[in-house]
Amino acid sequence: MNVHREQLEWPQAPAEPPVSPAEALSAVTAAAASGGNGAARPRVKLPRIRLHGVAIHAITEKQTIDFILDSLDNGRGGVVVTPNLDHLRRSRRDLAFGALLAEANLVVADGMPLVWASRLQGTPLPQRVAGSDLISTLSAGAAVRGKSIFLLGGQAGTAVTAARVLKDRHPSLNIAGTHYPPPGFESVPDEIALIIEKLQKSRPDVVYVALGSPKQERLIEQLRSTLPQAWWLGVGVSFSFLTGDVRRAPMWMRRRGLEWVHRLSQEPRRLFKRYLLVGLPFAGQLLASAAAQRLTSRFTGVQEPPEETAHYAPTTRAPLAPPKAAAPAPIVQFSAANGNGLSRLRGLVLLAGSVRPTPLRTGIGRSVLDLPIDPGRTVFSHWLSEATEVARSLGMEKLPVRVLLPHGSPEPRLIPPHLAASYAIERDLSEYRGTGGILANLAGDYEDDDLILVANAAQIFVSSLPQVARDLGQTGGVVSLVSHQDGTPSGLMLLSGKALRLIPRQGFVDMKEQALPAIAAVNEVRVLHTRRPTGLPVRTLSDYVSALRQVHLRQATRPALEEETLWPRMDGMDVDEMTAEDWRPSFNIAESGAQVAATARVHDSVVLAGGVVEAGAVVVRCIVCDGGIVRRDRRSVDEIVGKAPSQNGHNGHRGINGHSANGNGANGNGGAKVKQ
Repeated sequence: MNVHREQLEWPQAPAEPPVSPAEALSAVTAAAASGGNGAARPRVKLPRIRLHGVAIHAITEKQTIDFILDSLDNGRGGVVVTPNLDHLRRSRRDLAFGALLAEANLVVADGMPLVWASRLQGTPLPQRVAGSDLISTLSAGAAVRGKSIFLLGGQAGTAVTAARVLKDRHPSLNIAGTHYPPPGFESVPDEIALIIEKLQKSRPDVVYVALGSPKQERLIEQLRSTLPQAWWLGVGVSFSFLTGDVRRAPMWMRRRGLEWVHRLSQEPRRLFKRYLLVGLPFAGQLLASAAAQRLTSRFTGVQEPPEETAHYAPTTRAPLAPPKAAAPAPIVQFSAANGNGLSRLRGLVLLAGSVRPTPLRTGIGRSVLDLPIDPGRTVFSHWLSEATEVARSLGMEKLPVRVLLPHGSPEPRLIPPHLAASYAIERDLSEYRGTGGILANLAGDYEDDDLILVANAAQIFVSSLPQVARDLGQTGGVVSLVSHQDGTPSGLMLLSGKALRLIPRQGFVDMKEQALPAIAAVNEVRVLHTRRPTGLPVRTLSDYVSALRQVHLRQATRPALEEETLWPRMDGMDVDEMTAEDWRPSFNIAESGAQVAATARVHDSVVLAGGVVEAGAVVVRCIVCDGGIVRRDRRSVDEIVGKAPSQNGHNGHRGINGHSANGNGANGNGGAKVKQ
């Protein structure tokens, strides 16, 4: 295999010393003078590397500050996480915590062992970016750019004192507020409501959360939707550093990666196990793994290219030139922001169904859109709620939702009363038109400049639809697509009425293979790349279960698996080998009208209304449908359990998409067996 080394070599960035507040102040002042306040900035790319499966941005502290302040100028919020050695170790053992790291908008390395490992791996990080430094330097930049901050957490009184210290250093800094929640607040709804009330009333631009990890990351995940345009940063013990209650290590120790020694000397009882018994061995493993990866890349001649994520360039950077009129307009990645771009948004179109019945739809006997995500929320009601949020964000009374169903597909029925008037069902009576053909039929309903959001409805949308819609609106193409970095299809696009009129009206028209090339021949089709999937498909039983696992793991607040005594050994397996994804349940849902015995075990499964799980039964990664019965002491694994023909005077179950695991064959459960 021929490898072009010049295309794959990682750009060598010189290591930089930690930036001081004065340096940050100078840099941000210069940025503000060049048009930093409120100017829309084109997007460029930030490089990332991977260490121990965690993506980390390879940027300096100055670049981190610029990223956050530029995003605020453009009306965008986000989350910064600063993983250290312990975070990397925990991310593999606690899937919920790993998901929090993966979903952060900006991930920078707070720990010299990570920097050393990156250099051994051949993908060097330019420097350590510590959260305890950012609270000072970012606040300095916020003072210059007119941004406000909020201090949440810390020890009693430290938030107020730390705010006073920052205000003394930067008199122009706007302190939006402080709050110290009492111990155990996370399990008291009134305390969470009080935090939300204070944040929404003060509306800060930057929120520092000082609760220690992983509590602070979990609280940020819980609260971030209340202030989507703010930036959130977990800062650990940093409030106490600012107040002087806890002395920070001297600069020479920090630069040599010895800050942990200083911290250990201050709190030996609390940190002895974490640093010496767990941290040091893991550091050795990380460094050895990084070195081995470097050697492997040298022998094979192949090195992973850096990943990239979006950032805003200075306003002096020219946007990409538009294509010449005589040449076909290419499908390009979006490069410039053009306002919110959604002033003419006219509706959300949900493509809900397929020409041929799928095993999932046939097995459940209802619309896939009526599948529950959690009690009280279905795939369809979640779409309607997201459409309501889009309307609210744009100041509209409502956003019309059009649900396009093929002939013969069941309609969604489980609609909450408050959402019942917010959509319309429309049938496509022609067969085999393709997605492009179906959309072409809508052209007469819209003007050229009108915009519609089009989405594949058979997915659980896990991003913020208002935010994604704004991002698409800023691209400026007649068609704007979402593309996931992992290669999975997004099923979401923004189309203009003009684009609809460019789609052929006759015959079968596939949107991807036929319609988009036809549109791109005369107009711009733009692509918005996202680092993580915006939605999780629900096409098969496996898709549905996997999507629910991810949704519920993101919502999980269970602690990391730290002690072997918390979980028993099973079948001779070591605790480290029993990953949460393989054996720990993440959800179980029983609709109203389902019957599940108290002694039944339902693991990552859904029991629909009318489904029955008898005493002692075990149900794993299944859907139990109306009329489906899992008999006493039997097991069902990876199947759709539906109503079966009567045998010997009683109903059993039939399985689709999988196999019965009862050990007695299908008839042992008293039902018929249907396999794909």
